[in-house]
This record gives sequence, structure tokens and C-alpha cells, in this order.
Amino acid sequence: MEPSQDPIEFILEEHDRQLEVCALLEDLLATPDSQLQPQSALPLLEYLTKDLPTHIEDEEQDLFPLLASRQVGDPNLPVILDQLVSEHELDLGLVEPIVDDLRNIAEGRTSADARRFYANVRTFTQATRRHLNWENRVVLPLAQRVLGEEDRSHLASRMAARRQHPLTGGG
Repeated sequence: MEPSQDPIEFILEEHDRQLEVCALLEDLLATPDSQLQPQSALPLLEYLTKDLPTHIEDEEQDLFPLLASRQVGDPNLPVILDQLVSEHELDLGLVEPIVDDLRNIAEGRTSADARRFYANVRTFTQATRRHLNWENRVVLPLAQRVLGEEDRSHLASRMAARRQHPLTGGG
């Protein structure tokens, strides 16, 4: 799906991809170093270094400000959005050492500190699941209710531009 088709559904699909990445990372934890395949790290590296930061930009630069600008009748919304931004910062901080370790795996080397890798992956996957639960149960249903066609079109346009996709329809 392209962001231009339905940006909120696109974000939900990105959340599903994040959950798949969490499962793949956890699979690595269960694999002995001697059995780690370098190619198993490559899609994870791609996602964590490119797709995840782009997704976070979608939310922080466009979706969250758009929701904050609407009168939604929930005085807690600014606090929720601020918390989600703080969690994004935590996620990105955890991703850096995970990426370093995945690069080692991709190059056929073992992690410099297997315990650190294990702890970072566990913390990242648990935090990501909790974070996505909030977004999927609170933020995105709210977006479905309050964002009109013009809002969605703007959101889709910005998301598509971030990915350098041509727009192919309304949003």
C-alpha cells in the first residue's frame, strides 16, 4: 500500500511491520552465535536505519501535529502525544547499539557484547509493543474519526514525499 491510498491504514501497516521486526529480532536472540546467518541481519538493518526513522518522522512531523491542531475534546491528547514522542526518542537511542551489533552479524562477526545486544533487543521490543498498542488503540482511531479528506490528503502527500513516491490518487 502506498501512503497516498490511505495514510492512516498505511501507518497501521507500518506498525504491523514493526511487530514483524520485533519478532525477527527476538528470533536472533534464540539463535546461538555460531548459527547466526549474516543475511538475517540485512533486512533488520534496512528497516531500523531507514524505514523506522521515516515512520517516526511521519508521526512526529505530520500526524501528531495535525491531531494536536484539531479540537478533539480530549484534554489528555497533548500529554499522550508528548509521551509518544519521548518513547520515539528512547526507541531511536536503543536502535543505535542494536544496529551496531547487527552490522557485526551482517559482516560475519559476533556481537562485541552479547548481553548488551540481548538487553537492548528485549527493551526495544517490549517498548515497541507497548508503544504500538497505545498508537493503535488510541491515536489512530482518533485520527480515523477527526481527520477529514483534506487532512488525509495533506498527510498522504507529506508521507509520499518523504518516501519519494509519486502520488496516485486521493487519500
